[in-house]
Amino acid sequence: MANPTSLKRLPVAAVCAIIAVAVAVCASAAPAAKKEAPSWKYMDKQALARLLEKGEIASVDVVGPEKLELCSIGILAKAPPEKVWRAITEFDDYEKMMPDMSAAKVLERSGNTALVEFTVTVLKVSMLTISTDYVLKYTFDAPRRADISWVSGKVKNVSGYWELYPVNGGKNTVVIYSITSDLASASPLVGAALQEQPATVMSINLSSAIVLSRVVVDKAEKL
Repeated sequence: MANPTSLKRLPVAAVCAIIAVAVAVCASAAPAAKKEAPSWKYMDKQALARLLEKGEIASVDVVGPEKLELCSIGILAKAPPEKVWRAITEFDDYEKMMPDMSAAKVLERSGNTALVEFTVTVLKVSMLTISTDYVLKYTFDAPRRADISWVSGKVKNVSGYWELYPVNGGKNTVVIYSITSDLASASPLVGAALQEQPATVMSINLSSAIVLSRVVVDKAEKL
């Protein structure tokens, strides 16, 4: 597992450049894939909150038989878990918050689950923009955890979770977001492009995770 890097609110490109070096070194040295990450999520949550006051933590782990990269972000929200949960689960607002997302539509919501269809830009090459769509299932344990699993669509192996921990008497929330996806499966053209530049997959997944976690926290703090 890559050693987590504590990050102040740097531009996404700078964040990815910093972490790419650590990931390249640590991933190459890893003897086997792990089931779940990151390890820092098991820290005492008050101690983790104090660490996150200095900036986000990000790490990348190789997981599963496909050896996909699981990108994990830890961030502190100056809002209670209920407001962070609302920001996470108001899926219709995602397209307004995420620059590379052109559509987010709730197909079905029942009990503790929801099916959501997303349309996103996965690759920009010169004047060519390649978009894809997929459906994810969210399984809720409100306001603590939301598990994410792939249902259908061109991009395969999308999975992850949100975890929320109240800290500072419930006034603040430690937010952990982990996600992985097989971007190369979006299309033959995307697969060929990413095969030539494999580090791009990590950069895209990591930058998307950083942006989404930031905008969710920003929205929760304004509610």
